[in-house]
Amino acid sequence: MESYFRRYKRQMIMENFGKEAQLRLKNSAAFIGGIGGLGGTAAAYLAMAGIGKLVIAHSGNLTETNMNRQILMDCARIGEPRVDIAADTFRKLNPDMEIEMHNVRLLPENTPALIKGCQVAVSARPTFYERKNLNRACVQERVPMIEAAMDGMTGYLFTVNPFKTACLDCMVEKDVNDWEEFGFGVLGAVSGTIGCLAAAEAVKIITGFGEPLGNKMFYMDLADFRTRHVELKRNPACRTCGGELAMTVGSATV
Repeated sequence: MESYFRRYKRQMIMENFGKEAQLRLKNSAAFIGGIGGLGGTAAAYLAMAGIGKLVIAHSGNLTETNMNRQILMDCARIGEPRVDIAADTFRKLNPDMEIEMHNVRLLPENTPALIKGCQVAVSARPTFYERKNLNRACVQERVPMIEAAMDGMTGYLFTVNPFKTACLDCMVEKDVNDWEEFGFGVLGAVSGTIGCLAAAEAVKIITGFGEPLGNKMFYMDLADFRTRHVELKRNPACRTCGGELAMTVGSATV
């Protein structure tokens, strides 16, 4: 245990962090939906922070066009499953961490099982279909979810605290089925920046160190370094977290 604490000494000396927060990380699991430029960066920094377990869902093989942003990948392994390459990288970053890899898309039938036992989830898939499936599963299973995304030089993130803050379905009511998966520009430094912020938010949620976003969206435009916070409101009629479902949960927790 002494060698474990030695590895994380530099974060443990932060005021109000210490051994207690580090042990919470060690005893926690995080789900990462997508390990591209954003999700892969978030996963890497959670691994290096000392998270006990990462559960990863990402489908498909590595292509040359992935290599401008996906820091877990390896140019020498183009054509191989990305989850296999990422697993090897994780073992180098944190050999003590438990890894659970799934070469799958996030579907209504598989997502609830994937996130069970996790203390936090990061939403970083390129389609609203998968993001909404993860959002609904996280609300259902009461797992806090960090919704993080980018497009070009802009990015945002907010945290879904089930039945307490707005969820993704509160914000985007209709299903978006015509989203072009590879139709938006990606600068690796931008996706990586949002990924770092998502990792920091996950650490805060797990450890209680700092204050998570709550009913606020953090938005940034790196073209001119503008940032702003946008107030979010739950939709009482939300099909995922509102109406009778929310009242039932509220009664059960009294």
